[in-house]
Amino acid sequence: MSITSAVGTSFAIASTYGTAATITAITNDNPAVATLSAAHGVIVGDIIEVTSGWDRLNGRLVRVSAVATNDVTLEGIDTSSVTNYPAGTGTGSVREITAWTQITQITADFAVTGGGQQYADVTTLADRTQKRIPTVRDPIDITLPLFDDPSLSWYSTVQTASETATVTGVRIEIPNNSQLLANGYWTLQKTPTVSDSTLRGEISISLSAEPTRYAT
Repeated sequence: MSITSAVGTSFAIASTYGTAATITAITNDNPAVATLSAAHGVIVGDIIEVTSGWDRLNGRLVRVSAVATNDVTLEGIDTSSVTNYPAGTGTGSVREITAWTQITQITADFAVTGGGQQYADVTTLADRTQKRIPTVRDPIDITLPLFDDPSLSWYSTVQTASETATVTGVRIEIPNNSQLLANGYWTLQKTPTVSDSTLRGEISISLSAEPTRYAT
């Protein structure tokens, strides 16, 4: 068993994006390989946002593990199921996240909620035991309580994402040498509250696509 302390966990918001490159083809494979338009500029290690005709891939943040001319390997993305990823329908675009801005002054009691499985009741009159089948999962929400300071470097970026309701990337660096990448809607509480005689604020992030976890 391995237990990891949360001390040292950090959060960052995607603050700059590159120009979108078209996905002209994408494989049903593990990992998936996307063929991009020429002069895409993507290199190994880049974090890219994927827009795809495949709902299960659309909007996800992915790390690039290999590049062969225009063929880009999407690390950790398994599209081998043609049921979930119908062949020939996954094209779209990618854009690189070129800069992140760390969210500072987060207090120790941040929270991640949701993600639980929901079920539909399919019990019939003849059943003696209730039967259920899985349906969708609950949305995942991240809450970041923090010490209020609108002069901090990240404040304007988060405020813009909040006021425009723009889906924006979040990166979570975890002390056990891993990171979580996800897209979501950011909300900034601009009116501070008071706790222990200090001004407090809050950021909430409602994830819009499945997060991806990588070793760092």
